[in-house]
Amino acid sequence: MAQNEPFKPGQTWTYHGATPISSRVIIGAVDNLKGEDQPIVSISVTDAPMPNDGKPLQTVPHLPLAADVLRKSVVELEGIRPVPDGFGHGYSLWRQAYDSGRGGYFTIPVQEIVGILRTQLTQQPAAK
Repeated sequence: MAQNEPFKPGQTWTYHGATPISSRVIIGAVDNLKGEDQPIVSISVTDAPMPNDGKPLQTVPHLPLAADVLRKSVVELEGIRPVPDGFGHGYSLWRQAYDSGRGGYFTIPVQEIVGILRTQLTQQPAAK
């Protein structure tokens, strides 16, 4: 069963509550970090509904999550695809912050993270 597959870079997953249904999680990196009781999985989310620059659907390039939370978020492994542009930069910034004790990771489902990001972007004043 795909749900029991170990997470590996490039895997493309459907996830619970994806809106639109074309939105996908793509695994970018899996880190077994000292002091953590489980892997931290860095993902991208494609076709995320983010109100930004007039483009309704965008890719969120990097989000780090606890593996157990991601496991509960994903539904079906669809295959392998390239990690989206921007992932490497976001991942690098996160690792620098994490390694210096200033970065964390999410422990809430992907659907909730996307909802929070959407709400925050909607509430930001327009740039002048």
